[in-house]
Amino acid sequence: MAAVVPQRECDEERLRALGKRLLDQECAFAKRYRCLFALMNVKPSELTRQPLLACLQDQKHGALLRHEVAYVLGQMQDEAEEVVSELVRVVGDETDDVMVRHEAAEALGVIGSDTGVSVLRQHLKDDTREVAETCELALRRIEDAAASRDGDVPEHEGSQFNTVDPTLVSEGVSGKTREELERLALDETASMHDRYEAIFAARNRGGEEAVSLMSKCLETAKSALLKHEVAFVLGQLQNAQATEVLVRVLKDPAEHPMVRHEAAEALGSVAESDDQVMGLLREYCKDEVQCVGQSCVVALDMLETKENFEYCEALA
Repeated sequence: MAAVVPQRECDEERLRALGKRLLDQECAFAKRYRCLFALMNVKPSELTRQPLLACLQDQKHGALLRHEVAYVLGQMQDEAEEVVSELVRVVGDETDDVMVRHEAAEALGVIGSDTGVSVLRQHLKDDTREVAETCELALRRIEDAAASRDGDVPEHEGSQFNTVDPTLVSEGVSGKTREELERLALDETASMHDRYEAIFAARNRGGEEAVSLMSKCLETAKSALLKHEVAFVLGQLQNAQATEVLVRVLKDPAEHPMVRHEAAEALGSVAESDDQVMGLLREYCKDEVQCVGQSCVVALDMLETKENFEYCEALA
């Protein structure tokens, strides 16, 4: 099964300070981001849950931070009723930002609560393609996880990146050749689940071949959802060879904001403090699309502090 984010103990005073800073709009955005990932690494409790839910519930905190909160709640696999209920509410709110709704649906899939199944089914034909595709993936993940627990299917290959992935990788797909994985990942007629599975199988192998496959996906795929996940994976791989394609995506104003934002953050992991890339990120901090500009702020913070893709809690 997929790896679970390590969860540590933390004293109450520090938790309250992290939560307060997360919600403080006067605080520098990068610092609020650090607090978010610090909370992710702590065992779920009322003290972690309250500020995360408060942030998700209030649109004044912006789509980027709120969608990341939904991601964090999923990674924590917090099954508390108030968490699942809020994620269900966000998925069903068609006036909310697509990134936030998508991430809430994905979180319901990785948490695996039966309470979320109904809303995921309701939005399989959502007017927003990215939400509909995410609901499809989330439902399939819940089914696969249940079958694996019951012993009805072989154990799935786990993530090597301490992340709970939106798709489980089956033994059959993990055993495919590089060429087979590439064909599947690039196949526009294949289901989104099968393409995701191929991407994560290739990621788990790593190396230049994985970067090559992801780059081709970014250049040719029609689904913004798929492309944003590919950009995220390139950030996980932390291979500088991905810099060029990620820069192209960031600079393309016609690209979906959720893909550009993910490319920007991935550059914070792969660019190795490249002066040219850092200059580009500083330029795009002023991008007219808020989530893209804020992602560039985060990427610069990662490069300047030389931390890895997912902020370690020590930074908070």
